[in-house]
Amino acid sequence: MSSFAGVIPPIISPLTADGTVDRTSMEALVERQLSAGVDGIFALGSSGEAVYLRDEERRTVIDIVVGAVAGAVPVFAGAVEATTNRVIEQVRWLEDAGVDVLVVTPPFYADVTAAETKRHFTLVAAASSLPVFAYDIPSNVGRKLQAQTTVELLGDHTLAGLKDSSGDVAQFAEVIAGLGPTRRASILTGADTGALAALDAGADGIVPGIGNVQPTLFVELVAAFRADDRARCESLQASITELTEVFRVGQRHGIGRHASELGGLKTALQHAGLIGSATVSPPMSPYPPAARTELLRVLEETT
Repeated sequence: MSSFAGVIPPIISPLTADGTVDRTSMEALVERQLSAGVDGIFALGSSGEAVYLRDEERRTVIDIVVGAVAGAVPVFAGAVEATTNRVIEQVRWLEDAGVDVLVVTPPFYADVTAAETKRHFTLVAAASSLPVFAYDIPSNVGRKLQAQTTVELLGDHTLAGLKDSSGDVAQFAEVIAGLGPTRRASILTGADTGALAALDAGADGIVPGIGNVQPTLFVELVAAFRADDRARCESLQASITELTEVFRVGQRHGIGRHASELGGLKTALQHAGLIGSATVSPPMSPYPPAARTELLRVLEETT
């Protein structure tokens, strides 16, 4: 088994009504995840609103998460910036903040080649003493991290792992096949609806956004998969897939995809009494009351 495996939820960053990081709620969310038996916590990913938060807010999030985890599981942290030098700036303070793994997207905004993308990761990895994971999320950064580039970076140990949120199962499997059966790199999927398919393809673990709402579904899925309990795996995957409707409700009420996904997660957690506010960062729209009504109906039907 690779060094990092299992369930590593990309934890949200709860905000107060005035937009500041809610320390009490964030500590409670971390404790809930640890109690569910997760194998790591990923802070400052897409679910954590990394690109929306100011630097001081990012530091606050990491301070809270590292303190709340207290060494129980590895802390993954997103160093999400558009260019290499900006990422390296993030890497430097994240190392001092006590995280265990860095998660880095390909460059975005700039139009770069595969060779330049490879150089980006090589320079970031050289600047860090921590393991660096590539974060393949083309829906947010505008380009897919190509399989050949990924295999090269993982195969020569420039990168320690991959967090694949592309939804491209065929290329995901191609990367795993390209690394061979003795790979040292950790391969993680960010697919909720495709979690079981990714495990079947050889994924070491899952980074599930909807795990913010129901982490135990994923903990049980991984346990069932390791026990070769196929019927249980398929039942759990069906429940997970139904629950991901949470992500889409807001879009049906006129808000953007990010606002729908993050607002849906936060509204669900606020309804459960786990956070104090469903506030999201600007320019995302507040979650509409009509969407909240529909979301609560979805939760009643799926949990």
